[in-house]
Amino acid sequence: MNNNMHFTIAMIAFISSSLSVSANEDLLISTDLDSVSNSNVKYIVGIEKTEALSTALTADERERLCVKENDRYERNFPIWAQDAIDLGYELPKPYGFSISYMKMDQPLVVDSVAFSGISTRIDQFVKIGVSTAKQESETLTLRGDVWVLPFLNVYGILGSTQGSSTAMVSPVIDLGRLGPKKIGTYAFELDFRGITYGAGTTIVGGIDNWFALLDVNYTNTALDILDGEISSIVVSPRVGYRWKFKGHDMQLWTGAMYQNIEQTFEGNLSDIGVRLPGKWGNGKFKVEQHLEDKWNTLIGGQAQITHNLDLLMEAGVGTRRSVLLSLGYRF
Repeated sequence: MNNNMHFTIAMIAFISSSLSVSANEDLLISTDLDSVSNSNVKYIVGIEKTEALSTALTADERERLCVKENDRYERNFPIWAQDAIDLGYELPKPYGFSISYMKMDQPLVVDSVAFSGISTRIDQFVKIGVSTAKQESETLTLRGDVWVLPFLNVYGILGSTQGSSTAMVSPVIDLGRLGPKKIGTYAFELDFRGITYGAGTTIVGGIDNWFALLDVNYTNTALDILDGEISSIVVSPRVGYRWKFKGHDMQLWTGAMYQNIEQTFEGNLSDIGVRLPGKWGNGKFKVEQHLEDKWNTLIGGQAQITHNLDLLMEAGVGTRRSVLLSLGYRF
């Protein structure tokens, strides 16, 4: 039901430095050697020399050359990092953590509401008509990620979600030969909360200052008030532009989010405030619903606060509306 959690994840999914991979146009060829007349001396950072240092170099030139020769990428991740650096790409720090908050509201379609355990007659003859519902939720998530390849990030998430869903339902009683009769319209309200966990991956590419990414994640929410759980698959493509402002990396993007979620909630009527007398007190309910619209538009941006810290903000517009704030740390 609460897909916010899944959004959060999916959005969060890309927040780290998924967007920070871009081509660096500055060549890594050492300019210290430009004035050296010895044509046998050639060196590019990240590529080992094939010939010995020329004795024609001064002591200072030899020292600077040795420093650059040892300035190689020595961390385990991402794999092939040195190859990407040699090609002139600037890579983000490989590891990251972020904490995110998302608030969202969205419409749902209620496929059915059924009751059981009340009485055979009521269970069999009273049905609830299909209706729409409005869901509001808040989600707080913690995300950890690593760049496995220069263009591939993988992450895991853990979060907490709470919210409510209100549906206007129309009970209908079957009167046999007299036919069905509508007995009014009522607000059927469910409050929920639970733990969300999942994993995802982000694929990133860029040309000059333009970048594109595709984020895919799967999440599950175990409810601690109602029976059941919520599972979802979220796919989010984005395109954007990055630049430097007073030495800090800045990014703006737009994109879309697709969510595939179908929810089933079950529980005791007493758990949602419906208390029936006597033996009817053990009555249960079952609600099945799905998203009214699986797609919505995203607009967001990210600003580098310090060398390791960045702030991300993103808004979802359309039928489904959301606001996401995330603070990330990379090392």
